[in-house]
Amino acid sequence: MEIIDVLSQIEEELTWRQNEIRFLRNQLSNISAEDDKKRYRKSLVVMLYSHYEGFCRTAFLIYVHQINNLRIKRGEVNEYIKTASLAEVFKAYSNLDKKCKLFKKVLPDDFKLHLYSRQVDFVNMINELWNDTLIIPEDIIDTESNLRPVVLRKMLFRLGFPCDTFSQYEGRIHMLLEYRNNIAHGTKKDGLTETDYYRIESATFTIMTELKKLIIKALQNDAHLKNVY
Repeated sequence: MEIIDVLSQIEEELTWRQNEIRFLRNQLSNISAEDDKKRYRKSLVVMLYSHYEGFCRTAFLIYVHQINNLRIKRGEVNEYIKTASLAEVFKAYSNLDKKCKLFKKVLPDDFKLHLYSRQVDFVNMINELWNDTLIIPEDIIDTESNLRPVVLRKMLFRLGFPCDTFSQYEGRIHMLLEYRNNIAHGTKKDGLTETDYYRIESATFTIMTELKKLIIKALQNDAHLKNVY
């Protein structure tokens, strides 16, 4: 897929989500009582979080899919992308099961020798690994069903982006998550003020927009091939 098509895909993903939130928020004009507006804003927070998590996951997946579609060798990419693509290999390396499909050699029974033999096998595999076609597994993008700032940092780091990119907005995201969780658990019954809601919505929209820019910049600058941040 051409980069321009990928960029359009990300832009479209952001636009429809923001438009839906704005449409739902605009329905507040049909509600006269302030207490009812506060209760309605609770549902807006739940939808806002859903779109925040959904967009972040989708945008990262679009980036991963585009890199995978290039069908380049693992040895051609930066260390973060290399490492992300080796997730299954590292999992196998850490699993000392002798029947591991990647490490097939019969290993010695002694634990230390067993571990050392696994290390030797890994070193012998390196050239082969670098020459393999790069495929980043989709499950590298894991929102952990609760896209807290630390989880967003993890995803950024694993794909080679600065993990503190959104540090200035983390307080607002904590607020979004706290409201969303309290609403889901039934402990937040009185709703949100207009000021609180707009602070959360503004920060969330900003993160989504900045993530779009970050990924577009990465695609335009071939960030997967080198460290540009």
